[in-house]
Amino acid sequence: MAMTTLISYDVSGDTARAQVAATLQQVGDRIQRSVFVCVTEPGELPEVEARLREIIDPDTDAVHIVPLCAACWDKVIVLGQAEVQPACLYWAVL
Repeated sequence: MAMTTLISYDVSGDTARAQVAATLQQVGDRIQRSVFVCVTEPGELPEVEARLREIIDPDTDAVHIVPLCAACWDKVIVLGQAEVQPACLYWAVL
């Protein structure tokens, strides 16, 4: 079952910051400059975490990975021009 995760980062180096953003763009949608909402399958999030660990400098950079349960995600409040992306349903035909 897919899990929604909020991932934010504060990375000081330009190259590392670009690598973190590129990594997160592969698994999620950017909602702010350094904040992504990612919907991952079981086992995928640890891989993303491992890739981010390889990129960042733990002495100067920070990454927050916040799992969100379905009930919490349904209670998200968005103000202003932003919008909460509806869940995307995918169909597989075998």
